[in-house]
Amino acid sequence: MKPRKRILVITGVPGTGKTSFSNLLAKRIGDTEVIHATDVVNRKRFFTSYSKDGAKIVQMKRLQNELERMARSSRKSHVIIESHLLCDLKIRGASALVLREHLATLAKRMQDRGYSNGKIKANIVSEATDYCGIRAERNYATVLEAFSGDSKLESYALALISGKKPKAKEIDLLPEFDKLLRHRKEIAL
Repeated sequence: MKPRKRILVITGVPGTGKTSFSNLLAKRIGDTEVIHATDVVNRKRFFTSYSKDGAKIVQMKRLQNELERMARSSRKSHVIIESHLLCDLKIRGASALVLREHLATLAKRMQDRGYSNGKIKANIVSEATDYCGIRAERNYATVLEAFSGDSKLESYALALISGKKPKAKEIDLLPEFDKLLRHRKEIAL
């Protein structure tokens, strides 16, 4: 009997390190396919238009169906699917790892990527209020949140993909949000 395929969703706001970590983890595990959901959106044109800030308006149900189809049809033992969109989807049979990042680091990364101030603000608020973690809890049976720089991140991910749920520290970024608002006028609300 063929072993059950393991699916790990890696999500979090833009700039938390999802793509880099997914690729690194796949190399460490071996026999793993990485699916970058944003690439699927672009390749399959699963969007209807653009928002005011230039973001694509994604056809979420079509994306969900395609990601599930791709995971099922993969010939690999493990499938990692990564995207900031995945906290709002429910990929059947997947566990979720929500990558988190300190707000000042996140703001710097987004500025370096050329994000508009409005987009930076929206993502900082999402990270401070744990948007992805809360949404992932609604969509996945097993969810773990960890900082992208956590020394145990790889072991957390390996446990999740093998069907276990490790313990991790609680993450509360609201105190950082208050400090950031007082010191950085350009992202003040």
